[in-house]
Amino acid sequence: MRFDYHGTGDSEGAENDPQHLATWQANVSDAVDWMRREGGCLKISLVGLRLGASLAVLYAEQHEVESLVLWAPIVKGRRYVRELTALGQTAQLTAGNESAGIEAMGFVYPNELTGELTQMDLLSHPVLCQQVLIASSANAAGDSALLEHLAKQGVSVESMALTGYEGMMAEPHDTQVPHDALRRIVDWMKAKAQPVVTGRSNISAAGATTMLTHGPDAVRETLHQISSTPDLFGIMSEPVERPKSLPWIVMLNAGAAYRIGPGRIHVAMARQLAVLGYPCLRLDINGIGDSVAADPEKENDTYAATAFRDVSLVCDYLNEQQPGRSIVLLGLCSGAYVAFQSAAQLPHSAIIESILINPLVFYWKEGMTINDTNTDQLVAWREYWNAIFKWSQWKMLLTGRTRTGFAGSLKRFAGHVKPRFLSSGRPAPQKEKSALQSGCSHPARKDLPGDLSRIAAAERKLAMFVSDNEPGHFLLMYQARRKARQLMKQGLLQCRFIHQADHTFSTAQARQTFYQSLTDYLHHRFGSGRIEKRAPDEDCKLLAASLTA
Repeated sequence: MRFDYHGTGDSEGAENDPQHLATWQANVSDAVDWMRREGGCLKISLVGLRLGASLAVLYAEQHEVESLVLWAPIVKGRRYVRELTALGQTAQLTAGNESAGIEAMGFVYPNELTGELTQMDLLSHPVLCQQVLIASSANAAGDSALLEHLAKQGVSVESMALTGYEGMMAEPHDTQVPHDALRRIVDWMKAKAQPVVTGRSNISAAGATTMLTHGPDAVRETLHQISSTPDLFGIMSEPVERPKSLPWIVMLNAGAAYRIGPGRIHVAMARQLAVLGYPCLRLDINGIGDSVAADPEKENDTYAATAFRDVSLVCDYLNEQQPGRSIVLLGLCSGAYVAFQSAAQLPHSAIIESILINPLVFYWKEGMTINDTNTDQLVAWREYWNAIFKWSQWKMLLTGRTRTGFAGSLKRFAGHVKPRFLSSGRPAPQKEKSALQSGCSHPARKDLPGDLSRIAAAERKLAMFVSDNEPGHFLLMYQARRKARQLMKQGLLQCRFIHQADHTFSTAQARQTFYQSLTDYLHHRFGSGRIEKRAPDEDCKLLAASLTA
């Protein structure tokens, strides 16, 4: 059984709720009780990673369990809080409300929680457990203090160095499933498990619908097995009263992050939009999250060609639920690419728009990596080009106050100009076939103006939301300036800019600004119900950003 603590993942709650640590300990207890009651489980083992491993130890202090698997456990909470503080400080973003807590990796750790974590020390807790496995990264020294602490209690404890931890914790587009580590953990548990006559399982589909709120803002969430072959899973957030005039919004995976999105951004977005009347489906494409790929090697393929097949199946599924209702595709990062090419390729008449959030590419082919896109070079060239027109930059150059000196700066500029012009020509087409003729897959050739024309011909709209220093808008104007401007004039393309935000809106302030901009856009686009109140100058900021762009 996998579950999300209150205020995390798909569970109810928010990051600013009180008493996180006590609530999470209660969540572990509730999960175990549910397994005993509904699953008929007579013996329980707990497997935890990082803070989850610490919570497993805290549970086992009061309740007997058969075994514990502690993967890179947080032994000293004070040390963990220092790590979070360092991560928050290296984000190099405009700080939000520092008094509210630490912001790190897209999550907020309130002061109350960090204070509780600071007091946590696993070396002061005994455990009611027969066997313990402490798993550490093969590239990092393990913490022998916990092993010695448990051994002194007479617990049978083993340590194991596992590979793959770094790949599992990498950025979403580089994440790798640690198959070998998972296999070794499972083998250890199988070897330690004692045969037992199991009780009768009462697990069923009951409880697949959850009411998150009540009253006029009631939101209902339901589980959806969209397809079994291929496996496609999603969670729908929708208002109890379902206004038929507003479209479905399908949220696509961002990199290898599962349906909750980086920093849980999709969950908050879906629930806020559901209050406004929009039914939102948080989807796992095949090979991501709970949509399991038949081939384990296809797990976490962030730019899988099969994503377009998955989007088509979702459109068919939603059309069966409510024929004739429009569909809006929304995606961040790789999800933006899938949303864009789906609008260009898929013939499904229900698709009326794609919302692209910080796209990194508009074209992809099998075998590419994110490093093959030359995006960094193009963005660097833009920065150098903009610097040409600033006297302050020239003054630094002529007075030799740059890090590389006069000659070095000119050499760097030439190096960034060169790849731009080398890569500016259109690649030779592999075959003269349109995207539709080649099926629902990656486009046959790099042709952004043609993709935009196909989207316009299908009477679909595009909206882009771009953070500071993100390449999406620049790539659009660099590769298809004339066509993009034409669509803007026709009202088929709109760009909005989110200032003081990074690629995944990893601060609370950036996320709130983005949510407001998105709801404002949808309100003007579809005439939806109420929107949250803004400060009087927010409209001016949005207008100024649009005019500047």
